[in-house]
Amino acid sequence: MGLDMYLHAKKHVEKVNWQAIRDNEELSYESPEVINQLWKDVVNVAELSNVATDIYGVSVEVTCAYWRKANQIHAWFVKNVQGGIDNCDNYYVSREKLQELLDLVNRALAERNPNLLPPQAGFFFGGTDIDEWYWQDLKDTKKKLERIFALPEMSKLSFYYTSSW
Repeated sequence: MGLDMYLHAKKHVEKVNWQAIRDNEELSYESPEVINQLWKDVVNVAELSNVATDIYGVSVEVTCAYWRKANQIHAWFVKNVQGGIDNCDNYYVSREKLQELLDLVNRALAERNPNLLPPQAGFFFGGTDIDEWYWQDLKDTKKKLERIFALPEMSKLSFYYTSSW
């Protein structure tokens, strides 16, 4: 039991290659040759090919960052993404907000300033001391966010934060 925090990356995979249809007037969205291979692969792996019949696509979601009792990071998400509501719901996080968090983490680490990301007490949220665990959470957050920003298709992803406690 305790504060678990998740950042999910979600990617939409189009079923139809619309450019192929624009390039060849004889093709339609039902033509087998315009179906994206990646869409086919995802639907087959999920064993949903019998129900995925519409012309749209699929969404793939993965956990791209996980924290345990990093209450200073959770407090930042609650304040800056969740509008101050701490309810364990799922919240959209823009790339700009992720960059803002990364910049703040970098600044807190460089200045050794815990006031930039203050700890938050809560039910099984972990310690609120400014100790080695506090600074390690910031270093881990920096690594996680830098890894996300280095993704080649980062601009095609949407991000969602959720927590449980």
